[in-house]
Amino acid sequence: MTLNWDFMVISSSSKHAIVIFAALILLSNRANCDDSLHANKGNTCLESERRALIAIKSDMYDPGEWLSSWTGYDCCKWRGVACDNVSGYVTRLDLQYPWVESIGASKVNPSLFELKHLRYLDLSFNNFSYAHVPHMIASLVHLEYLNLSNAFFYGLIPPVLGNLSHIQHLDLGNCYTYTYPSTLFSNNLSWLSNLNSLQYLDMSCVNLSKATNWLHQINLIPTLQVLLLGDANLPPVPPSLPTINLTSLTMLDLSWNEWNISASMLRWLSHASNLEHLDLSGCWVFEAEALSVALGALHNLRKLVLVDTQIAGEFSTILKNVSRMLQYLVLQWNFLLSGEISTILSILPRRLEFLALDGNNIYGRIPEMLGNYTSLRHLSMYYTRITGDIPRTIGKLIHLECLDLSQNDITGEMPSNVGNLPNLEELYLIETNITGSIPESLGNVSSLKYLGLFGNKITGEIPKTLGSLHNMSGLDLHANLLTGQIPTTIGRISNLRYLDVSENHLTGEIPTTIGRISNLRHLDVSENHLTGEIPKTFSRLCNLWMLDLSLNNIIGELADLLDGLSNCPQGAVLSSLSIGDNNMSGSIPSNLGLLAHLQELDLSSNSLQGHFRAMFQDYTNSNPCHDNNLQCAMAPMGSYRPKDKILITAKGSTYEYIRILSLVTSIDLSHNNLSGEIPNELMMLRDLHFLSLSNNHLTGTIPENIAFLTELFSLDLSMNNLTGTIPSNLSALNFLSHLNLSFNNLSGRIPTGNQFLTFDDPAIYAGNKDLCGWPLPECPSDEAQRGPLHAKDDDDGNGSKLEKVLDYAFIAMGFIIGFWAYWGAMIMKKSIRIALFQMADRIYDWIYVQLAVKFGR
Repeated sequence: MTLNWDFMVISSSSKHAIVIFAALILLSNRANCDDSLHANKGNTCLESERRALIAIKSDMYDPGEWLSSWTGYDCCKWRGVACDNVSGYVTRLDLQYPWVESIGASKVNPSLFELKHLRYLDLSFNNFSYAHVPHMIASLVHLEYLNLSNAFFYGLIPPVLGNLSHIQHLDLGNCYTYTYPSTLFSNNLSWLSNLNSLQYLDMSCVNLSKATNWLHQINLIPTLQVLLLGDANLPPVPPSLPTINLTSLTMLDLSWNEWNISASMLRWLSHASNLEHLDLSGCWVFEAEALSVALGALHNLRKLVLVDTQIAGEFSTILKNVSRMLQYLVLQWNFLLSGEISTILSILPRRLEFLALDGNNIYGRIPEMLGNYTSLRHLSMYYTRITGDIPRTIGKLIHLECLDLSQNDITGEMPSNVGNLPNLEELYLIETNITGSIPESLGNVSSLKYLGLFGNKITGEIPKTLGSLHNMSGLDLHANLLTGQIPTTIGRISNLRYLDVSENHLTGEIPTTIGRISNLRHLDVSENHLTGEIPKTFSRLCNLWMLDLSLNNIIGELADLLDGLSNCPQGAVLSSLSIGDNNMSGSIPSNLGLLAHLQELDLSSNSLQGHFRAMFQDYTNSNPCHDNNLQCAMAPMGSYRPKDKILITAKGSTYEYIRILSLVTSIDLSHNNLSGEIPNELMMLRDLHFLSLSNNHLTGTIPENIAFLTELFSLDLSMNNLTGTIPSNLSALNFLSHLNLSFNNLSGRIPTGNQFLTFDDPAIYAGNKDLCGWPLPECPSDEAQRGPLHAKDDDDGNGSKLEKVLDYAFIAMGFIIGFWAYWGAMIMKKSIRIALFQMADRIYDWIYVQLAVKFGR
């Protein structure tokens, strides 16, 4: 056998090429072997894609819970990952961040490009730190679903996204990332015309202000079913519009674009025959008749939202031909839209489930026919002109979840059959004129979460049956005429977070059972006639933000309350504490300073005594900064701050947490029996806006470092025993608008310049006999410095001023006497004579006062 050796002759370069080719084959086989190896183990995940996912994870912010399942070899079982059952390729990647709170930064790892078979990709609600939308996403040509919404992307939306020819769902909405500079924008939407399969497009809050031809370009996508362009700064459409091509459109949102929806645009919309959901809120719809025609043509319309659209006219005109399929109608805050409520209801379909007519010019009595709308889940007519009683037929709306008739002239009592609404979650009858008592039957509405009845004329007692509403989160009964005691059953509402029964006529003691409501955030029982002590159980309310017990007759001391709150496992969160106008006694506890989140403190008009430096006691014991040590107070903030230290041991390590009082913005300790000097440590509260220490027994001087309180708006130190001078650097407090230093023992010259130019009322300084200077009389040293020459000048000046006063007085008297001498001769009525003499007396008194003032100086 003869071989042809010619073709076997291989050049050196060819040998290298073959070697490289062979190496590539080997690497490919190795990868296939790896993938096959794991496949043989029963896994469907390809190793190359598993490695890509690990790389993607490395650049994603994750506190350890969301991606904790991303371990092991089978990535197809990882959370947010799905694979094709046959090929094993990753086809779905859901990295939507699941929590709303602030999150750390993430990056889009280039390994995403390795997942070439992705059909579903969701990166929404992450924080990509204002990075540009990666162009490489356009290379994932198999994508059918892409969600990049609210992920802190910034800049131009890349037109290469038009390469995603299989995309059906595209979400670029940006409405939750308003923090500058998170805005996405697009100047030309022509790339959308390549997306022939697109069904869902969300570009809400994307800046489209320069996309002047947006409607024509979107109109080229006949497959589009959902179009969301709310708050996209859309340019107005031209008068001439193309024939509508969006015949599949079922949902359209053009809200909050603040441009005129013209008659031609409304005619264009009327041809979207399959439209089920239309939102034109915030747009200017001036063509009421054209809107009526368009709505009449949309026979499949189920949801209509027209909030703040400037529509003028009658409801009956606009809604007269509305679809009988309508289930959801929101026509809020159109103040020029009017109509009688019974007429409005008569033209709406009975299948309506959601009706919101707040803030319109609606009038009349709610008709009995309301009970025919048995499908209603939401009914709100807040801030309209509705009058009369609530019809008893309201009890037929068994599917009702929310009822809001607030700020209307509703009269009569609340129907007891409201207790027959088993699905009711929210009931608001705020600031109406309803009378009578709260129905006991409300305790049967086990689904009730929010009950707002404040600002009415409701009488009687708070029903004990409310304690059965275990799902209740908010209960507001303030500003009524309620009497009796706060029922102990309130303590059974374990989910209650907001409780306000202030401004009533409640009596008795505060129930100790309220201390069992561990979730309580807001508690206000002020302006009642409550007695007794603060329940010791309140010390368990570690989640309480606001506590207002003011204007009652509460006695006792603060110690028990603060002892408990200062021992809360995670620290107390109380930010507002108001116990003013009660009969509290004892001293201010030192652990008050341990309320690290405290912002507002009102202990005024009690019988508290002692020195309020106690609230800083824990800070001064271990620190040399006390008394009026100005050098310490002027030290850098990092070297000294009121604080308390908490040592927490976790996982074998000890951490020191420091809590500070720097959040405090308001302190009112006025009208007590506090004594001692103003503590120097108080000046470390750099965010303090309001400080009132009036009507106490404070002594010593006003601290020089009070000027450190640069945010101070109001300062009241009146009615004490303070001595010394007014610190001159007080004039540097640029925000200070209210000052009261009256009735102390202050002396010396009142500072001048800056803020003190505005404090021109002598009452600010009254009762300090040794104070002088503007606006009080001049200081003696001023007169001495001016000398005899100036004194003579003053005398001459005073003399000349006196002469002028006398001249004017005599001229006036001459005119008046001459005038009445003439007319008095002709008019002899007794009443006129009396008036003449009274006027003369007043002129005499005025001249006497002027002379007395001049000679008195």
